[in-house]
Amino acid sequence: MTTGRPNISVVIPLHNKQAHILATIQSVLAQRLQPLEIIVVDDGSTDQSAELIQTQLATNPDYQRVRLIQQANGGVAKARNVGIEAANSDFVALLDADDSWEAHFLAEIDDLIERFPQAGAFATGYQKMLSDNLYVDPKVRFPTAVTTATILPCYFEICARGDLPFMASSVCIDKTRVTDAPWFPEGESMGEDQDLWARLSLHSSIAFSPKVLAFYRLDAENRACTRNYPSVECGFSRRLNQAIETGRIPIHRRASVLTYTATHLLHLARLNISLGRFQVARTLLSDRRCNRLRVKKTLCQGRIWLGQLRGL
Repeated sequence: MTTGRPNISVVIPLHNKQAHILATIQSVLAQRLQPLEIIVVDDGSTDQSAELIQTQLATNPDYQRVRLIQQANGGVAKARNVGIEAANSDFVALLDADDSWEAHFLAEIDDLIERFPQAGAFATGYQKMLSDNLYVDPKVRFPTAVTTATILPCYFEICARGDLPFMASSVCIDKTRVTDAPWFPEGESMGEDQDLWARLSLHSSIAFSPKVLAFYRLDAENRACTRNYPSVECGFSRRLNQAIETGRIPIHRRASVLTYTATHLLHLARLNISLGRFQVARTLLSDRRCNRLRVKKTLCQGRIWLGQLRGL
């Protein structure tokens, strides 16, 4: 049950999102349960994003809980880390600068915190926004139906089967549960959020509500995941594989973690195939972990063959 106490800080990393940042902040100001503070970390924006916030800070009394931190561009992971470090609460809800929340999001997170105090993260369901009027559900495949709030079962198995059950803008972390700082690895172009979710899943637990209370905008300009398709395995997946090889992951979890990393390799292969980087895709598919998903690997190999045929 929600207590009404303002025990959650909100951190919004910002880089060149002038078209959306004020609407994003407004979705926080409209929460039924208000946060302790809203920390916006401007990561070297070159548009009018920071100026828009500064104008609101000077003229809008609703912005009394909003704090703007400005820094040279260092990437979304660094911006999140700076915001988390500056937060005055141990519970930090993350919200990207072009995403938004339904008005009951923080109240639901507060309820999860009360019901599952052993968890290291608290998350809700989400929808993808293809445009202002078009929403689609992610393809999350739970082993069994999740109809009520619970400790998320089999995180790696769920992620290996489809979309992530939550995303950065639908999660709140207990920063005291992350002892191997930084919270998000810096200097990585993709998957820095999955690194933290994996660590929390391995060393703590994740409380989850299936209520759809967060909205992930896919039509926004300047989205990093559409600009950077890695040609090699991302850091989060590589570190998980190394943890298995060095015996740092329990035996009963190794199969699901390996399949999770194989899914990542196949995803990267598909992205590189779409760009015509067929040799890069072959190299990714040559990793023996991909043999765990032979049908998907074969489909990728077929796409490479067709892509090369069309290029002749």
